[in-house]
Amino acid sequence: MKIFFDTNVYVAEALRGSGAARIIKITQAARWRIYFSDYVLDELEKVLTEEIGLSPRLAALARAKISKRSLLVFGTASATVPEDAKDTPVLQAAVSCDADYLVTNDRHLLRLDPFQGVRIVSMAAYIQTLREEGLLK
Repeated sequence: MKIFFDTNVYVAEALRGSGAARIIKITQAARWRIYFSDYVLDELEKVLTEEIGLSPRLAALARAKISKRSLLVFGTASATVPEDAKDTPVLQAAVSCDADYLVTNDRHLLRLDPFQGVRIVSMAAYIQTLREEGLLK
C-alpha cells in the first residue's frame, strides 16, 4: 500500500496527537510506503511556527522525522482542488505517487473521494481501514 498523509496529520503528530502518531507507526510497521512532498514539509513548518508558536527547532525536527521514514514525491500530476487552491499540491503529490490513500481531515479534499484512483479518507476512516486489514485491534 502507498499512503500520503496530509499536513494536518503531521501537525496532529507533532502536537503529541497519540492517534496520529499511532496510525503512522502502524503504517510503518505494516511496511506500507509513506510518501511526502516538500510542500507538505513547508506547510508543516509554517503551521507549527507561525500559527501554533512552536520553536523553529521543533519544526525542523518534525521535518527531519518525516523525511527519514518517508519517500519524497514531486507533485507533477494534473489535479486541482477547486474549492481551495492551497490543497492542490497535496492532491497532486498523492496522485503522482499513485497513492492508495490520501489521509486528511481537510473537508475540501475529502469531498473529492475518490480521485483518479486515490481514496481520500479522514484519519478516522483510515483507522477503520487499519482495523479491517488486521493491523489495529
